[in-house]
Amino acid sequence: MVKPVARLFQTPEKNIMAEIGKTASLMENVIDLSIGDPDMTTPKPLIDATTQAMLNGKTHYTASNGDLEYLQAIVNFHNQKFSSNYKLENVRATDGASHATDLAFGALLDPEDEVIIFSPYFSPYKVQVEQFHATPVFVTCKEEHNFEPQKEDIEAAITSKTKVILVNSPNNPTGAVYDKSTLQDIADLAEKYDLYLIADEVYWPYVFNNHEFTPLENMAPGRTLVTGSLSKVFAMTGFRIGYLLGPTAVVDAAGLLNEGVAYTAPSMAQSAGSYGLQNERSLSAPLQDEFGKRLAYLGEELNRLSWAKTIPVAGSIYLFLDISGSGMDDVQFSDYLLEKAGILVIPGQAFGQAGKGFIRIAATQGMDQLQKAVDGFKKLDFSKH
Repeated sequence: MVKPVARLFQTPEKNIMAEIGKTASLMENVIDLSIGDPDMTTPKPLIDATTQAMLNGKTHYTASNGDLEYLQAIVNFHNQKFSSNYKLENVRATDGASHATDLAFGALLDPEDEVIIFSPYFSPYKVQVEQFHATPVFVTCKEEHNFEPQKEDIEAAITSKTKVILVNSPNNPTGAVYDKSTLQDIADLAEKYDLYLIADEVYWPYVFNNHEFTPLENMAPGRTLVTGSLSKVFAMTGFRIGYLLGPTAVVDAAGLLNEGVAYTAPSMAQSAGSYGLQNERSLSAPLQDEFGKRLAYLGEELNRLSWAKTIPVAGSIYLFLDISGSGMDDVQFSDYLLEKAGILVIPGQAFGQAGKGFIRIAATQGMDQLQKAVDGFKKLDFSKH
């Protein structure tokens, strides 16, 4: 008899988001508003620059921490865009932000350490913490607070075992953009209790309706790690390229862990990242404008429905819709929506118990498809449920 797999995976929780991703790949004639993969093609100048780099021979391993040009582009970008003060020793290349987050947890966590995560949350966070035999502690963010965490709730969750607070703003799945005062409260608590902060800032360009993105990295620089990704910034999800920024000791520890995980990020993807960051404004602005229009349209139209409501669109590329007025829970609603309207979304429960009664709608299809989706929502009949 073969011994079982690791205890963590012997009786796994249902991974709703992964299952929906598989469903989406197998279905035809469905309006897929589930996974956060923009429908836009990566901007052609970026593709051309990447192709030229490959033709010039950039197809080999880079140094384990990354290609010097890419690392310098990250440092320059953050220092110029966000008035940070990074140096090359503060950064390493990663295979996207999830890889960066995983390395950050691995560099920081010992067994039985606790990590505070704001719920609803990006579902991989939980397993990423648990794989290092640490404990995720969830702090609920409520709709009446626009899904921003409250200082008193965070402080109540801190124990002698707490080591990290994870912050994701603009937020996936809720679309919340944390106010500067909220982030300052979090930074103050980190200083008070000697905690690390991990700032997942994947959606930083996508901020709307007079909201403003505030980088957490400058509020507590000695204890903050930034997990960055270029997937959404430049619609280059398939490139799998990101980075980890933070205190040198933690970034070095993350590098030791990564030697046996991925060694380094793909050289051609790093070439793409270098070009993208050096030309960020011209490449990302059209994407930002398009997502702003899409989310504004979805928010306005779906809020007209008697059984649905959402907080005003603040950021990210998602709409978090309260469907409790339908009389269904979010899993039932998502199944019904797929069956009756051919629209694929993700139930809020995929993002933790605080997501019950909501669905996440990704604005990752063009306006023609979104208009069809809105028509489908409007035709739903809950009189028999």
